[in-house]
Amino acid sequence: MKLKLFLDSTVNSYNLNNELLNVEINQVNFKLHSKAIQVVDPLSQQPIGNILIVDEKPRNNDKSWLITKNSATTFFAELQSNIIQYLKWEDQLSKSLSYKQPVKRILQVLQQKVINPLLIFDSSLKLLGHSSGNRNQLIDWQKSIRSGYISVTGKTNPQLAKLFNSTEIIYGQVCRLSDFKLPFYLQKIILRNNDHFYMIIVLEEQSKFQKDLAVIQSVTDKIAATVGLHNFPYQSRGGNLEGLLRDILVRPNISINEIQNRLQFDPHRLKRPLRVLCLKTPYSNLQPLGTILTKFVVFHYEQYDVYIIEDSNPTIIKTIIQELETYLKSNNTSAGISNTFTRLHQFNQFYQQAVRAIKLGKSVGINEYHNYIAADLIDHISQDQSLRNYLSKKVLDLKTKDQKLFKTLKTFLINRENKKETAIDLQIHRSTLNYRLNKIEEKYSIELTTSNQYLYTLLSTLLID
Repeated sequence: MKLKLFLDSTVNSYNLNNELLNVEINQVNFKLHSKAIQVVDPLSQQPIGNILIVDEKPRNNDKSWLITKNSATTFFAELQSNIIQYLKWEDQLSKSLSYKQPVKRILQVLQQKVINPLLIFDSSLKLLGHSSGNRNQLIDWQKSIRSGYISVTGKTNPQLAKLFNSTEIIYGQVCRLSDFKLPFYLQKIILRNNDHFYMIIVLEEQSKFQKDLAVIQSVTDKIAATVGLHNFPYQSRGGNLEGLLRDILVRPNISINEIQNRLQFDPHRLKRPLRVLCLKTPYSNLQPLGTILTKFVVFHYEQYDVYIIEDSNPTIIKTIIQELETYLKSNNTSAGISNTFTRLHQFNQFYQQAVRAIKLGKSVGINEYHNYIAADLIDHISQDQSLRNYLSKKVLDLKTKDQKLFKTLKTFLINRENKKETAIDLQIHRSTLNYRLNKIEEKYSIELTTSNQYLYTLLSTLLID
């Protein structure tokens, strides 16, 4: 849906200029920037345009605006909520979090390798999938009401619930019950947040059981690795994954061999891309709100709650940002998100990115490192004291004598000499901006007429500050 049509159902009075008329809401991101909604290209992270939030119709119809009596923060929260509802992000998110499809894919592999029938049920006792074992003896498990061993339906099965809660059941061992015609092996696989699923091996051919069990156990970690956000995709020996992650932070030079010895997978190759999210808080508050953040591995380190989040679906990151923004504002704190990584031994490096995003970004709200990587580079370069000999003396003079004009120049250069964006960022009128720029040129002889002048002045303002 085009932004214009969406606003028709959201506000009574608005105006969009040409650059926003054909924008599709599912192809852009929206950010609140002062008293304006910034429409951003999600790939380049560059603004497409701004929509001013006003309480009465402005005189300038060249700008995009909308009228509301609510505050900018309140209106933006409602707008985002309406967009989420329209785009059905919750449905997409639910699908991306579901572990049912990955388990079915694994079953497809197991069907070719196991001899005895295998059934897997989710925590509600709904059949996720099966291998049909001896195909000459068994009928289709999915379509039948009775498989020959136990009643199987598409809904929660009370017979199974009673069976699995039986005192006669010992998980991880071979069992015999009157409900089953043959002995069976039952395993309850625990996921994070107490979610779980059940795996049953029906022992049609007991002589093949140990071979089947070895095959199934060899792929159990793959099941755990593909259950979406219900479980971190990797397990450490002894289950102390958080302890290993802390060690990687405390000991940046920890060897890859040591990491590999403590894990059940190769740290060079993660099965799914991950990011680090750091939430700034002086004390441990590992479940700040009822969102998908509670699905991730999390621990407290220094002054941050550190989350290991997935980046396998853009809906996941978009939803995290949407849901976390309100929490951060109400608690007057900030969060940082690193770039994507696929090698666990680089965890420390990407933790530092998330922390740097917090330090370089907004004091309240969420900050993605890729938006501040240039500022981080400049900050790193500026540590070299010998650089001062190369900086513009005119810009140094401006910084010393007039902080307001210096900030104006810096903002103007960062915005690629875009006066409209600069005026919005500084919250000043366009004529005020022109006055300041003229004063900078006339009083301090700072000119930007050539590309070399522009680049030299930009670098000087960034490194001086």
